[in-house]
Amino acid sequence: MDNEDEDLNVWHLPGDESSGKFGSIGIELKKGPRVYKAAYLARYGDPVTGEIRKQELRFRTYNSSPWGQGYDFDNASSSWHCENGEILRLTAFLNEHFTEPGSYRIVKGGSVAGSILSILETSGIDAAELGRALAERGDVSVVVSGLASTPAGLAATEAAVIAQRRQVVAHLKQLAEAPGTNETQMQASIGENYWLFGGKYTGVASRRDMTYLDQHDIPLICSDGSLHIVELKGPHIPRLVRRHRNHWIVGNEVHEAVGQAQNYLRALDEQGLNLQATYENELGVRYDMRRAKATVLIGHPDHVNAPLATRRSIEQTIRTYNSHLTRVEVLTYAELLESAERALTFEEGIAEDRLAEAPGLTEDPDLFNFDEHPPF
Repeated sequence: MDNEDEDLNVWHLPGDESSGKFGSIGIELKKGPRVYKAAYLARYGDPVTGEIRKQELRFRTYNSSPWGQGYDFDNASSSWHCENGEILRLTAFLNEHFTEPGSYRIVKGGSVAGSILSILETSGIDAAELGRALAERGDVSVVVSGLASTPAGLAATEAAVIAQRRQVVAHLKQLAEAPGTNETQMQASIGENYWLFGGKYTGVASRRDMTYLDQHDIPLICSDGSLHIVELKGPHIPRLVRRHRNHWIVGNEVHEAVGQAQNYLRALDEQGLNLQATYENELGVRYDMRRAKATVLIGHPDHVNAPLATRRSIEQTIRTYNSHLTRVEVLTYAELLESAERALTFEEGIAEDRLAEAPGLTEDPDLFNFDEHPPF
């Protein structure tokens, strides 16, 4: 360790607020016979409102002057910098927040997740232990119900659900973008996560063989009790679209999948009334099988092998194809998962607003607020 009684030189450099630079602070890291090291933290923002929009942390090394006195400050021998979120990561690393190897997430103070962690820390409760304790209980639903009975508890519950769903979406995106993923792997990962398809669905039907001849991949239950059949195909479809004369058209695999979905719907139309009565009388389950709809989930733009095919042209081609269909829609994995991500972002904003309005809760400052805790 270095001598802790050594002088520490810190200086402030004025900025030019008219140009958006608010000034900087510097610190002397080393002053040796051959080398001089320093760090500088600069801030930039709106000169009118005073809002800080960028922070830059820069490190420079200067060699001793070739004339034998002082240092060559005009020519740094090495220099590197980091900014904004990169500074937060470096600060967390230097403060030894990463005690175990693995993946971490920086939590902003005042956010739903940040407030939950703050509550746990002030209560002396370990978050990991709390999670394990809940997982071992047989009445988790009762505990969750109790938490959701208060505004803060409801926000905490929503935050946990949103975080878990983000992991599901991230995993599915990784699978869909991988070249070798097939429909079986996608179906297993989607599982019972019906929320991926939107807010009008309430679950997945317990039986997948709704008709005598067919087995459906994901029979979604709509809020009105009707069915929406999802037919899954793999994300790796190189001929999702192809060029035909002067225009783009969907590939044969799309036509076949849509034909398959249309046959499922025809079978439900023909057998639906009898099956509906059977499910209700024998199993006590009510499904409205009249005029069901279907979605064909197929392909990903990243895997399309067609010269000049862009994301925009692929989307336009599928949208044109869908405009001539009734009761069946074609959807790519990219569209589905991006839509799910947008929905989660919207729900996260609502949860944070609810937490901010909860009585007895105040927002903490950011985890690394340089106004109060400079990084040096």
